[in-house]
Amino acid sequence: MSDICLRLDGVISKYIRPLTFPVAVKFFKEGEALPPKVKVPTEAFGHPIAICQGISIARKYGWSLAFYQKDQACPLAQIILGYKEEPDFIKDGSVIKNLYTDNDEAAIKTQESTPKMPNADTHCLVVAPLHNAAFDPDVVVCYGNAAQITRFVQGALYKTGGYIESRFAGRGACGGEITVPYNQNRCNVIIPGGGERVFALTADDELAFAMPAGKIQDVMAGLEATHKGGVARIPTPVAGLASQPDFPKYYHDLEVYCGLKEE
Repeated sequence: MSDICLRLDGVISKYIRPLTFPVAVKFFKEGEALPPKVKVPTEAFGHPIAICQGISIARKYGWSLAFYQKDQACPLAQIILGYKEEPDFIKDGSVIKNLYTDNDEAAIKTQESTPKMPNADTHCLVVAPLHNAAFDPDVVVCYGNAAQITRFVQGALYKTGGYIESRFAGRGACGGEITVPYNQNRCNVIIPGGGERVFALTADDELAFAMPAGKIQDVMAGLEATHKGGVARIPTPVAGLASQPDFPKYYHDLEVYCGLKEE
């Protein structure tokens, strides 16, 4: 297992406590040896699957998967993740208009804003549970509820301050999870899209946080430091738990009897 994966997994387990495994993601170039015990979807399942399904399998089952182009069932993900160049015939928003937008102009605008790798040279993309990744990741993606993702944001901003800029389109979430942090070397918050919920069984209350390799050390340090601050923690330290309870008036005599109140 990669040393950085081991340390990051320990920090996330301690300070975030996610319900599913964080996922390590790495782009492999042609000729690079893949990690051992990696499943290839077309061989393991007999058909391609979507990358969001692969991420769910990694984070829920703990399997490692290698996606060559032939293993990517989602054509949109092939463009977003750099397996293929964006073809001219979808630049007019034709794959978006009838699903997500009211008119041609809006559809073109949405298609133009979809994250894409700068060059279509992706050979293979591997996803693995962070605790069992046999490689240094290019990106790490972790799913959680709003409180847990807030903790990631606080940790990521501990050294730099400011805020995290994230864009949401309700579609193509794999771009926010992988392409954006990889291309822009910045952390990102993601609202999983409709396709991911339909095909990858991502829950309605789940968000995702992605960090590139270059930000892992800062995020780890920030999570620990903000936890020590005492207010920003998982589970959230709700102040009301330590307040004095106020019981119904019908308890008064019993409280007096127990010495909790005066007559």
